[in-house]
Amino acid sequence: MVYLRLYSDRQEKLHRIIEKLQEYRHMSLKSIADKLNTAGIKTHRGKSFSSGSIHSIFKRKKERDKRIEEVRNKEFPIKILNFDLS
Repeated sequence: MVYLRLYSDRQEKLHRIIEKLQEYRHMSLKSIADKLNTAGIKTHRGKSFSSGSIHSIFKRKKERDKRIEEVRNKEFPIKILNFDLS
């Protein structure tokens, strides 16, 4: 299942960079995309960043964190009914 896979080191670093640029420098999504493209950083598919791709990174991270919280870290009760070893 996709939500069980951990982020790669590259994904973690890229998200951290984007988050800091928006949070501390108050940059727009377009400005962040331009900054990454100027630095020569490409998407995982080898393309240039756009404001849409930056938005998607934030959106997917938020959705993934929510799924991890609700599913991966959830405690499920153990139920064994009608168990037979014959």
